Amino acid sequence: MAKENDVLSKSELKVLTLICNGYTSENIGVKLGITKSTVQTHRRNMLRKTGFKNTQQLVGWAVREGLVK
Repeated sequence: MAKENDVLSKSELKVLTLICNGYTSENIGVKLGITKSTVQTHRRNMLRKTGFKNTQQLVGWAVREGLVK
């Protein structure tokens, strides 16, 4: 479960928004001008910070919390 004191960085929020909109890691990298590996690192860091086990849980949390539309 996400913790109140763990805050996602601006870069992580950009990546999370695109994940929630159905973009692949490769597409996110192209759109943001970063490598696919960097996108995957952001994803791992977000999972670690929030305590979720997978991207599906992360996306559900982001939508419930109003972090993304």
